Amino acid sequence: PGEKLNPEENKLRKVLILSLAIMVVAIGSVFAASEVVLYTGETQWITKVLADEHADKYTQLFKDAGITSTWFKSKDDGAKIADWIEKTTEDGGIDVMILFGDLPPSIFDTAKTLSDGTPAEGFIETTDGNAFINHADYMFWGIAGRNSEFGLQSMMDIDDIVMWDDNTACTVTAKGKEISPTLGDLGEILSDRPFHVDQLKGDWKVEASLADGKDGTRADPIIVRDGDKGRVIPCVQINGPTEPLADIGFEIVSWLLNSNTAVESQDKLSVIWANLKTRK
Repeated sequence: PGEKLNPEENKLRKVLILSLAIMVVAIGSVFAASEVVLYTGETQWITKVLADEHADKYTQLFKDAGITSTWFKSKDDGAKIADWIEKTTEDGGIDVMILFGDLPPSIFDTAKTLSDGTPAEGFIETTDGNAFINHADYMFWGIAGRNSEFGLQSMMDIDDIVMWDDNTACTVTAKGKEISPTLGDLGEILSDRPFHVDQLKGDWKVEASLADGKDGTRADPIIVRDGDKGRVIPCVQINGPTEPLADIGFEIVSWLLNSNTAVESQDKLSVIWANLKTRK
């Protein structure tokens, strides 16, 4: 206090203040760009009534956290969902679509064949880090086997990956407890469609396994990511789930947004200090 700065020090101080202000604005922009959509128009392995109850709680949790969310309740909302996918693909933020056993055909309809270039695939093929979360039935299988195994295989560009093994015990990991305290309280998930970790190929990697089974070859829930691109998140793949899906899923989404913002903030701060040292 009272110490007079020389012109060079005063200049550096102003640069630091301005840089930190820019960083704060950038952090806010990350949250502002992120959106979540919930789809309960069609459900599988969970009744629509129950899926709607989970979606209603999700919506309240997102509202309380200041996260923008939209809930599509009807199977006739396909065009609106396609518009949302187009709007949020490559928008610079992490956007998430939450499903309850079905992937809307308006964004993925390939007649049980391996595909490429659908809106759903494009959604996770950018460096935005977008994600699909699925509860209940086999991820991307679709109503009455509309996509069957080809749904997941096409979305991940892994032509032999599957999700079988009924009643696979998946024990919550330390990372799982950190990401989702609600999941941690359960201790274990008895998954009917665990993710096959040992079938990952290409740039796909485990970003975080929340519950492991069969010596780490299976997992549910799990976050897998395509290099620096999008994510696929099977979450409680159980026929007739009784678990608190909204609480677990909300905690996963919160972790995604917070952890990635923290990384970006740290990177920006490193650049700021590097620039200051260079100037000095």
